[in-house]
Amino acid sequence: MSLNAYSSYANYLSNISGVKNLQVSLAQLTQQLNTGKKSLDLTTYGVQGSRLLDLRADIQRREGYLDAIKAVTPDIKAYDNVFNSMEKLTSNMYSAFLSPLSDPPVAQKDKIVLEGDISDVGDIYKVTVDGKLFSYVTGGIEGSLDDIAGNLANQINAEPGMRVKAKAVSGEITITSIEVGATYNVTASVTNVAGGAENKVTTTQLQQGKVSPIVGQIDSSLSQLQSLLNEQINDRFLFGGLTANDKLPVVDLHKLPDPSGSANAITSSTVQQLATGTTVQKVRVSTDYLGALQTETFTINAQAFTFTGPLTAQELADQLRTAINGSVPLTGVVTVSDVDANGLTITATTPGTAFSAVITGTDPTPATVATVQPNVPIGASQVDTLQLSGPVGTINEIFSVTIMDPPNNTLPVTISYQTTGDEKSLDDIVTKLVDKINSYQPPFTVTVTAPGNGRIQLSSTTAFESHGGVQSQPTIATTQRTVVPVAQKDEVTFPGPFGDAGDVYTMNFTAPVAGGPFTVTTTSVDDAQSVAQKFAGLINAAGLGVTAAIKGSKLVLSSDTPGTAFTYTAVLTTDVGQVTAAPSTATTIANIPAGPLPQIDTVSLSGPVGRKGDAYELTVGGRTVRYLTTGAERDMDAIAINLVALVNAAVPAMSVTANAGATGTGSFTLTSNTPGVVLDTALKVVQPTVVTDPVAPIYNEHQEPNDSANAWQRGKITVADQLTLRSTFSANEAAFQKLQLALRYAQSAVNDLDHYQEKIDVARQLANDALTGIRALHADNTVNDAVITATSLSHQTSINLYTDGTEQIEGVDKNEVAAKLDVAQTQLQAIFAVMGTTSQISLVNFLA
Repeated sequence: MSLNAYSSYANYLSNISGVKNLQVSLAQLTQQLNTGKKSLDLTTYGVQGSRLLDLRADIQRREGYLDAIKAVTPDIKAYDNVFNSMEKLTSNMYSAFLSPLSDPPVAQKDKIVLEGDISDVGDIYKVTVDGKLFSYVTGGIEGSLDDIAGNLANQINAEPGMRVKAKAVSGEITITSIEVGATYNVTASVTNVAGGAENKVTTTQLQQGKVSPIVGQIDSSLSQLQSLLNEQINDRFLFGGLTANDKLPVVDLHKLPDPSGSANAITSSTVQQLATGTTVQKVRVSTDYLGALQTETFTINAQAFTFTGPLTAQELADQLRTAINGSVPLTGVVTVSDVDANGLTITATTPGTAFSAVITGTDPTPATVATVQPNVPIGASQVDTLQLSGPVGTINEIFSVTIMDPPNNTLPVTISYQTTGDEKSLDDIVTKLVDKINSYQPPFTVTVTAPGNGRIQLSSTTAFESHGGVQSQPTIATTQRTVVPVAQKDEVTFPGPFGDAGDVYTMNFTAPVAGGPFTVTTTSVDDAQSVAQKFAGLINAAGLGVTAAIKGSKLVLSSDTPGTAFTYTAVLTTDVGQVTAAPSTATTIANIPAGPLPQIDTVSLSGPVGRKGDAYELTVGGRTVRYLTTGAERDMDAIAINLVALVNAAVPAMSVTANAGATGTGSFTLTSNTPGVVLDTALKVVQPTVVTDPVAPIYNEHQEPNDSANAWQRGKITVADQLTLRSTFSANEAAFQKLQLALRYAQSAVNDLDHYQEKIDVARQLANDALTGIRALHADNTVNDAVITATSLSHQTSINLYTDGTEQIEGVDKNEVAAKLDVAQTQLQAIFAVMGTTSQISLVNFLA
């Protein structure tokens, strides 16, 4: 039997093929309806397939940019809020630094005035300051009320723990607070002896103590700045760099060191020297006027020298010098030097051999002895002591110890410890330093111990150098005094009696230049004062290098050139009528020539090494040289050598000659080129206002070089092709460094009665610079915000456009697809119905 298209079996096979085709069509239509695309197979689109790939890739890239922008947008908004707050804070502080120019902190000041007679014995003067009583009982030997006032002032200044300083001038005591905001009561009284003169004492408060009105604002601003720089968003610190960490980037700003100078210190001293040592004991005796009837005894090594007034301070010093030099028991034991108008210096002859110097007497304001160099005993070992002092709890204060102990360390080695603020005592700092010293390689030969009370002790049987410091702490000491020339002053008295016409007085000068004779012939109306006035006119007109003046009725002669003496005679050459006494002369201030030794100042440097940008500014006699560290200096000797070179190379030449000190001392000397000239030497170390990566500013938690990513690095974001922005900011931005420094200088200023204006000027300039810098940072962030907003709009617009492009290529009309799907399903159902009928026909019908 033949099978043809008209047979039932042929129809069946045809239906099966139709079902398959419809099923494929249904699958395609269902996919189109679900995806909205004509096909997922790019080959379906022919030449449009490549275009479709490009459109999809562009959309994906731009969506990636939008995701990055979305992630950083909260940060940018947060930065905007922070910068708004910082600008307001800085602007307010800048205004505050301007407004209190006439309203700094004020120290309480009181004046006590003594009035009355000084000849009584048993008058009791009492002064009470801040609850402490000071008294003086007169002995009838006081030369003036200055003696009483001076004695009381000395008692006040010598009392431990006083919050005031006292100064006595012309029978008045001025008491001034040395503590900001301190208020206290000052009372004074006198109990007059029965039958004596009626003396009185009055007390007046000259000014009331007060704090600066911006103290609270500064404190609040430090807290606010710290909070702003530690701002968090999405568990990340806004200013904390790139690396995730759980540490606040900024430490407590209130606990940082005073930027104008540390309150901590390390003093270094040798307390035992080897037999080869050269250190000798030295003291300075400061003399005072010794009044009539007053006595003063100077006991040097049990040799007593007693002097009775009236003696000027200069005369007392000169007579003491003569007495010591003439003492056989003291010959070869001590020497006397630097005798001037205010005292003298006594120096031991032999290193390690001590002498004693004690002053007793009845002078209410006695001479004083000050130790210039204590005696250092000889021993089998050199022993040095480093004494730490100051408060604890400061963050990032650097304590340094420098040691040179050949042969192990032939160059100085500096060991430093930076405080965390968690130290409970100075001994905690000592322990850290001692541990670091003992672990240093190659090891030191010195034995290092911690005896307690903030001390470090170093000892060795061989000589070594050591010194310590806090931050970069210079010290200046006058190691050789110079004798300043003193101008001679004489008084000429014309005792009279007067009334005769024709008495002749004659004066002749033989030095510094010859002059005269100068004669004055009296009239019947002349007196001592008019005679003195006539001589003054003659002498001053002659230009002798001597100036004549009148004091009461006396003629006062003063040398125009300190250190240059004058000689003269004053006689009565003609006496008519009544017998007239000859004029008398008295030297009230003796001439003291300059020198012969020049002043020598020793400048010692200490502190951490390797710092870059520290400015060492040395000023001598108004001239300044400045050395800026490079960070390559291995020790303080290097800095000292550079300063020496700058001093000696200065043009025009400076008034001193500089010489570097011994290796390891970190010191240099300045020797005056002119004996008799006092040096005014100052050295300050100015740390840079701004530091740069990788060095972290002092307020940053991350101080180690390998913490740079935590401290400095700013994040970047790519928001479009070839468009990358720096989207984050560091806590170490220059503007932030200046702002915190401005606040710290202001914090120091309001607690400094003496240097308030100087410090507030620095704070004001830093605040102004900081405000400019913060506004620039804010502008950068605003630009970032504008750029990403515009870029986001551009990306979204492009995505929409490209989406439309893909729709045109691969998109379908879902209504049309649904209709086709409905038709296909109907057709499929019809085929299934036909196929069902076919399955029911007989074999005859099937074969028909």
